[in-house]
Amino acid sequence: MTTPTPAPTHMEIQITGIRKHIAVCITETGEKECGIRSSVWDTPVPLNSWIRAHANETGHTKYKKHTEEPVNTFSKRVKASDQ
Repeated sequence: MTTPTPAPTHMEIQITGIRKHIAVCITETGEKECGIRSSVWDTPVPLNSWIRAHANETGHTKYKKHTEEPVNTFSKRVKASDQ
């Protein structure tokens, strides 16, 4: 008895949640970066307000904005027409 050949597949990526936005102060203070992180929001709009407030309080001038988007991967069988 022969072993059947596995069906061709390709990897799919599926977004599984809401994108999250965060900012980090990277202004060097002495020998290290400040490192203070903002709260996490579902939209990027509050980041600018947080950055302005932190800059006004500290005089810090360098920040990084990050987004995180939860995703899952799964294998999907390739259709005969796609081969």
